[in-house]
Amino acid sequence: MKWKLTRGKWRPRLLDFVSSLDESLVESVSQKAFKSLPDVSKAITELTVLKGVGPATASAVLAAYAPDVAPFMSDEAMVAALGNSKDYTLKQYLKFTEKLQSKAKELSLKSEDDPLTPSDVERALWSSAIGSKELVSAKEAKSTSGKRKKSVNAMPI
Repeated sequence: MKWKLTRGKWRPRLLDFVSSLDESLVESVSQKAFKSLPDVSKAITELTVLKGVGPATASAVLAAYAPDVAPFMSDEAMVAALGNSKDYTLKQYLKFTEKLQSKAKELSLKSEDDPLTPSDVERALWSSAIGSKELVSAKEAKSTSGKRKKSVNAMPI
């Protein structure tokens, strides 16, 4: 949960919910979800029985366990793949997953030696969006002050 919150909107109540979960319950539910793969729909449904775990958080767990099947449902990748949609439902996640799986296959045809996973595609989309935001911020800072300001998080170009 801590990792997920660093990549999206900070929601401290989610951290409280997840921290209060019984460890044996989390292990049991997770094992059940992992066994249901490659059925992503079933795996997400299994994980979302945990309090504080919705499709986006469940996708983070699945992306860590099975990056070749399940990408993380990041805001930036969702917007890139589905348009300006931040609908965190199972239905949207399945559309998103299908798009990223398809793109990973397409890109892998060009590089059979090093096939890409849906999680690779998600990270590329996320990185591109974050890099673009940093570039815009740096340009705005430069134009506002007339001097070039160095952003702490700016990506080298």
